[in-house]
Amino acid sequence: MLRPDQDPREPTSLSWPSWGPALAAALLIIAIGGMTTWLALKFDALRPAVGDMIVFAPTQSDADSWQLQVATAAVSGRPQTAGPCILDPNEMSADGGSLIIESREETSPPRFQLHWAGRHTAKGGGDCGASADLTLDRYDLQRLANAAGGFGVRPRAIE
Repeated sequence: MLRPDQDPREPTSLSWPSWGPALAAALLIIAIGGMTTWLALKFDALRPAVGDMIVFAPTQSDADSWQLQVATAAVSGRPQTAGPCILDPNEMSADGGSLIIESREETSPPRFQLHWAGRHTAKGGGDCGASADLTLDRYDLQRLANAAGGFGVRPRAIE
């Protein structure tokens, strides 16, 4: 004769230990998403903004020279036949000068309208003159800012 089972059967259900890995994975995905959003907002704040300046402080002739020249053909008031306008950080910082961001075009890559005020931007025929309105993309603008020590009134040293 078979005896009925004395232990009542518990219904099969998921218990807390089986939910643990799924909950941990969900929290990890939320944390990564939050950090990605935070970093994207921080990097967006680092891009050049209208009103930012690049200041080329006058330097002495024994200062380190940059092997960098940025050419731009988009110069208002300069005839196209005159050739490209050259921005040479060594020449720009010889007597000092500054670039100020006047506007930003939301293209890909972003383009910036700048105003140069100083003595010379390069030696020879590529000189933009003492005052010029220029257009540069973000890459070339960042290269010039790096040569000058960053955006702002005073050059910043990397520590």
